[in-house]
Amino acid sequence: MEMNEPNKIPPYVIFPKYIASDFKSGKLTPNEWKLYTWLRLDMNPYGITSTGVSSIQDDIFKDVTRNYIEKLLLSLRSKKYLYFVNRQGRRGSFEVRFGDLITPDGVIVSITHYFDDKEVISEEEPKLKENTPAGNNLEVESHKLIEQKDQLVKQFSINPERRLVIGSYNEHNNEPKNKKYDTTLGTSFKGTLVREFNPNTEGEYLCKKIALELGEEYMNPLLKVLRTDGIGIIERSWRIYEKDVESGKVIQNPPAYFQGLIKKLRQEL
Repeated sequence: MEMNEPNKIPPYVIFPKYIASDFKSGKLTPNEWKLYTWLRLDMNPYGITSTGVSSIQDDIFKDVTRNYIEKLLLSLRSKKYLYFVNRQGRRGSFEVRFGDLITPDGVIVSITHYFDDKEVISEEEPKLKENTPAGNNLEVESHKLIEQKDQLVKQFSINPERRLVIGSYNEHNNEPKNKKYDTTLGTSFKGTLVREFNPNTEGEYLCKKIALELGEEYMNPLLKVLRTDGIGIIERSWRIYEKDVESGKVIQNPPAYFQGLIKKLRQEL
């Protein structure tokens, strides 16, 4: 978007004023403030940032160890500036949640409920190894995942001369024209039809977009993943799926293949 477009302003995020006060008072260290600011600037309109220790290291902390970045994240969480689930030594991307903002649909977001009746930080919580190779784990697939993807392609591929083409998303003219698939439930199950589903959040909007592109008949399989695993794994699976299609891989049953990618990513975590 051009900055000089009339009646339009560039995208922005909400920053609570107490962040500056906490930094001045010493409650936030300089590097905690730097990391908090970077992650919050990258959050979506619903207060979620998908990131990884390696990507943080690549982007803003090139001269520090991964272990130090992990400690910064844990410190910010212990002070309740942000929230993410216990990773227990896991590698790869994860979701960071922020509060004190208003979503596009007018919902005031808070993260205080994540800290109710639970111990936020454990001193024995596993730390990432300092000698872990750097790199953005959102974009890099492991050798194991590549092999698993190839197995999925063989399982669901058809004549290589035919190719699946993914067009731009349009809710009204991109309704699936071919066979519909219900990947996780029996054919007798009657759930929420994709064309009748009205998304209320960014995650639900993304799920409907993907369901239309894949040819899903019902929203339930993707909504279940959204509620169980969060939007991050869906976004990662979709990026991998798009790369596979662009590389020329032909997939006979796109919904089943996509669910297979999600399953394999779960195993990688």
